Amino acid sequence: MTLAVILLLVFTGAVCTSAATTAHDFRYVYECYESGEVRVDILVDGDVLAYADFSRKEVVFWIPHLPESVKDLKKRAYEIAKSSIIHCRSVMSKAKKASAGAIMRQDAPDVSIYSRYEAADGVANTLFCLADNFYPPSINFTWTKNGAAVSCGVSDLRYSHNGEGTFRRISALSFTPREGDVYSCSVEHQASTRPLARSWELKESPGLSPAAGFFSVSLVLCLLGIMSGAFFFNKQPN
Repeated sequence: MTLAVILLLVFTGAVCTSAATTAHDFRYVYECYESGEVRVDILVDGDVLAYADFSRKEVVFWIPHLPESVKDLKKRAYEIAKSSIIHCRSVMSKAKKASAGAIMRQDAPDVSIYSRYEAADGVANTLFCLADNFYPPSINFTWTKNGAAVSCGVSDLRYSHNGEGTFRRISALSFTPREGDVYSCSVEHQASTRPLARSWELKESPGLSPAAGFFSVSLVLCLLGIMSGAFFFNKQPN
């Protein structure tokens, strides 16, 4: 069973962003896992501003255009994040000894599926599969189209924190909807006894019901009758 320890407020500071010297809450969040994986996020006012990518050996910012002053801090930020690896190993060793045999927290995800734009036949769109309120943060997404596995056009976003200690994650699928196609997203998590699946298909444009059709035809015939009667009435000789 996965053992996870999340360390908050490892580093805290205030950042002034305006002439009014408005202070913002700035912190690193360390996430240490029994598998040896370490994740580090940089948060400002509770929102993830950047994260450490240990494979690329850099801090990746979500904001595309950064001020030069922030860019200069990237190297220092990565060094701080990298130091968390040694710290996490130490903490995990102590946690295993302190919680030997303890039952770890597990929360199954809430799963939903929706399109980015209002769907139309033949118009490119994006499907989102949201897994929310789960713990620990280890989850797998699988997409299918009419029962066949789909991998092209799929991208899984990073894990995000919820305020109560759970996580959320989104998987996106770029697609072009066609009438009759059924897309499904299946989510696997250790707290669920089976994969949680949600399906999506293009909704048909609402047509006329038989009753509405009969009413429309009757209304047209009635109007034609009134118009014909008025025509012949006007044709009668004085």
